[in-house]
Amino acid sequence: MESSYETRRVLRREIGLLDLVFLSFGGQSPFLSILSYGVLVFTSVGAIAPVAILLGTLMVLVNGLVVYRLSTRFTQAGGYYTYAYYSLTKRLGFETGWLYTIYAVLYGAAYVIAAASVLVNVVGLPPLLVLTSIFAVSSIFLILGIKPTARYAMVASMVEAAAMAAVAFLFLSSTGWRFYNPLATAVAPSSLAAAAILGAGIPTGYGSITPVSGEVKNPRRNVPLAIVAVILMGGGLAALDVYAIADHFIYLGGAGGSVLDLIALRFGLLTLSFVLFAAVNDGVLATLAFMIAASRTLYAMSFHGLIPRKLSEVKGRSGPLYASLVTIALYALTLYSSYISLGLSAAFAALALISMLANSIVHVSANFSLLRIALKRIRKRAPELALSVAATALTTYLLLQSIGGIPLPIVTGFMALLVLGFLLAEIREMIVGEEEEE
Repeated sequence: MESSYETRRVLRREIGLLDLVFLSFGGQSPFLSILSYGVLVFTSVGAIAPVAILLGTLMVLVNGLVVYRLSTRFTQAGGYYTYAYYSLTKRLGFETGWLYTIYAVLYGAAYVIAAASVLVNVVGLPPLLVLTSIFAVSSIFLILGIKPTARYAMVASMVEAAAMAAVAFLFLSSTGWRFYNPLATAVAPSSLAAAAILGAGIPTGYGSITPVSGEVKNPRRNVPLAIVAVILMGGGLAALDVYAIADHFIYLGGAGGSVLDLIALRFGLLTLSFVLFAAVNDGVLATLAFMIAASRTLYAMSFHGLIPRKLSEVKGRSGPLYASLVTIALYALTLYSSYISLGLSAAFAALALISMLANSIVHVSANFSLLRIALKRIRKRAPELALSVAATALTTYLLLQSIGGIPLPIVTGFMALLVLGFLLAEIREMIVGEEEEE
């Protein structure tokens, strides 16, 4: 029999540094990111795409260093929500948790759609069957718990890294090792900024690390190390792959304009089969990583009483089971409604852009959390103060610049979700205030 209310709500610390690194690297869905975010950036700005990805990686790294500092102070589950809850206010904590949940659900769902698109376009399988299959596998792993997931992620992520390195080598060698200058391409600042926001969607998978801090061994050491390692691995490999693919297009031309067609034509069916396996594996792993992140954010919000307490109950190895079931329901709603209303291609673009807008504001919240901490002891924390200001300025600049390059319906949809979060926070404050008065 459990001894207290709290013991039923404490997560086990059972994953180490390598588990965390590979889980997060898989959460970036590195290879599928090249076929989705990478191609989207390339079609947006052309040959300067690798630069856009590096700019996005820089934005992620600067914000990642902010989270690096915060993660040494806060080791509980919840990540960005927890930082805002303790460093800012409960209300801003709620709004940050709301936005992070939107980001995690939409970002993960976008990868299910991306993986489905690959199989539908190449193999010709029914879209709903592929969507449901990938979603079902991810959901099963989520219920099984974080330890089996971490073991699967370690093996799968090694395959991803090998696939990315192989693709870069094959494309660069096919041109006779001729290299083009990406800076020779001129684009409007707003277009480059919008592409950078999309490019940030590749290495931003590190955001799945912080919500699971409550299940990491020695979190003050392992979480910060994992954050930096994953950003540099993901962003660096992605920029290299996109450069290699662009290099091939520039010197040798395309095969129907498709990266997968190029792989099949130039490198054979065996290579294509390996790439397809990596893409589908990516869809499962990325979705799973952000399902875990969303469920742990809901768990933390429930633990503090901001949403129903039932969601913070821990059930054996499954962890916060009810929060996981709610997460699965949110994913199902997002996946099927977006696919039915928009189709695969448009659904991916919409979910990707809205999730990255939400992610940018979540990062601004984290930056202000560190700023608030640094202001309490300015002399001793001057580097943290400078870091938080620089990260806020860079993220805000890219966010504002990108607005002009994002379709108005997507911006409107994001603003509606943002306003809804504020309304929910206000309604909750009114209800809590009335209960306290009684």
